[in-house]
Amino acid sequence: MNNKFLAAIIEATPNAVYIKDEDGVYLMINEKGAQSVGKTVEDFLGKDDTEVFPPELAKKVMALDRSVFEGESFNGEERVDDYIVFLSHKFILEDEETNERVLVGISTDISELKKTEEELSEARIKADEANKHKSTFLQNMSHELRTPLNAIIGFSSILSGESGADDEMFKANFKEYAKLINSSGVHLLAIINDLLDLSKIEAGEQEFNENTVDVCYEVESCIQTLRAMAIQNDITIIEEFPEDDILIRGDEKILRQMVYNLLSNAVKYSYHDGEVTVRLRHRNSGGLDISIIDKGIGMSADDLHTAMIPFRRSSQVKDSEITGTGLGLPLVDAFIKLFQGHLEIQSERGIGTSATLHFPPERSIEE
Repeated sequence: MNNKFLAAIIEATPNAVYIKDEDGVYLMINEKGAQSVGKTVEDFLGKDDTEVFPPELAKKVMALDRSVFEGESFNGEERVDDYIVFLSHKFILEDEETNERVLVGISTDISELKKTEEELSEARIKADEANKHKSTFLQNMSHELRTPLNAIIGFSSILSGESGADDEMFKANFKEYAKLINSSGVHLLAIINDLLDLSKIEAGEQEFNENTVDVCYEVESCIQTLRAMAIQNDITIIEEFPEDDILIRGDEKILRQMVYNLLSNAVKYSYHDGEVTVRLRHRNSGGLDISIIDKGIGMSADDLHTAMIPFRRSSQVKDSEITGTGLGLPLVDAFIKLFQGHLEIQSERGIGTSATLHFPPERSIEE
């Protein structure tokens, strides 16, 4: 077989084939090899790697080639950059008559394979995380749903006479039992609504109405709704509102739910006889901030990161008697993005938490 046949075979192979002398100068490279790194054959012939590749890459390639010349054969991956990866086999050929030695390299472009491997690895990690979140979700939901359902079933059985309670007990506690059934039903409905809202957001189906919203009125309505919970926990809610009316463009229902979630968290996680401040203010650069500040148990940076993941709760509350599904903050974070705004939370364990809804200037309506 003559040299022309060998050259034709080398050019026809889908792999990069190249030969270097002991000084690292390219004696031969096929078209496929040059094209695989975006160059021509002429870019290589008579040159070493420092004249072809960036300094760091050239240094790495030449160090590897030197080790091959010193007797260490190589069969492994060579990464050109973040996107181009080769599986290379490098070995030495020696001319028996002249003792001249050359390095022969055969490299296969496995960039797409590596990309697929990385994507599969990422998908596997996400799947594992999803399974963990699912387990956490089922654990939380089994508790969160069972508690109000048990109350509804238990107290309704008393009212229906199925529990065997005497008439005197029935009459004395009728209103109280009815209130407990109602509050448990409201709690259960809130959990289901949170789940439905999260499902809609993840599916990109959350409705968002563009209306004129009276911010002070909506925030005040949330405060009044949670006033009883605050009084029960000896929490004082302090209002810091500007004198002028505040109007923004957006969905009043979603605004109300964001404020309600943040304010209920502030009340739940505050110490008894504490204070929660609800502050509305215009930013100098335009836009609106709604801040809810408490001096409660607070969170560390790791706890805050965990609390922003759906169905996850921070370490100091997940084993406590404080109820929660782990959906409040993730929902608020998703909802505020519908306003093109963002949620900022600053928190410190034992000191308290400040949660601020930042609305962009484009949402403000001038009277």
